[in-house]
Amino acid sequence: MTAACFTHPIDLIKVHLQTSKGRPHVWTTVRGIVSETGVLGLYNGLSAALLRQGTYTMARFAVYDTVKAQLQHTDGTPLKSTELIVATLLSGITGGVVGNPAEILNVRMQNDQALPPSMRRNYRNAIHGLYLMVRTEGIRSLCIGLGPSLVRATLATASQFVSYDVLKARMLRRGYEDSVLVHFAASFAAGLVATTVCSPADVLKSRVMAAIKLQDTGARTGRVRVWETAWNIYHTEGVRAFFKGWVPSYVRLCPQLVITFIIYEKLRKSYYAHYQ
Repeated sequence: MTAACFTHPIDLIKVHLQTSKGRPHVWTTVRGIVSETGVLGLYNGLSAALLRQGTYTMARFAVYDTVKAQLQHTDGTPLKSTELIVATLLSGITGGVVGNPAEILNVRMQNDQALPPSMRRNYRNAIHGLYLMVRTEGIRSLCIGLGPSLVRATLATASQFVSYDVLKARMLRRGYEDSVLVHFAASFAAGLVATTVCSPADVLKSRVMAAIKLQDTGARTGRVRVWETAWNIYHTEGVRAFFKGWVPSYVRLCPQLVITFIIYEKLRKSYYAHYQ
């Protein structure tokens, strides 16, 4: 949650780029947001982002660490790749399911100001957004974009957690002390891997969750199909469109992972020092 407060403006810019048509420049997007809603507009949807961190991220860390602990070898040898994959799949799926409603709110609230006034959802905060979603779209609306969300959550867990663990273990084997410097370097590199691996699923997720499908009459109608959206992106914008917002994604994710993993390591060491 601490990391989300620092990186939320960058995440908002990323969502605007991912849901836009054509190739808008980052600074053009920033100027548009600030000119319409002021500097505080860069924090639109912060309540949803905090709810997402409290559900999605917490579930991923909890399940990943729990599964790793259960699979730990009695002789102290490192976990095998297949065992890490199991931990990744379980934590990614859990995080994707638990955090999907907050993910929808996060995307919608960040993207709302990019829509025409008549099509805006105008969620006041995350709780108000959840209430309106269920009331106007039904309980099934909480599962919109669940497919790409699960794919992205699994890819994110694998690319973030596994790459961090592998890089950290290699640095420790080379004689580096288990310190903040090692945690910083491993999380910095993990951010590069995660941004690249997750970008296509992230773009698709943002498009599906933010979409408002219209009938010819202009009335809103059912949910947008995932594969239809993917085909439309590829057909009309090309493969590069699946990597829209890569730069702000990395600029957001890198410091977020650095802050998250450094705090996580401190809390983990404190826990084991007091309770183990």
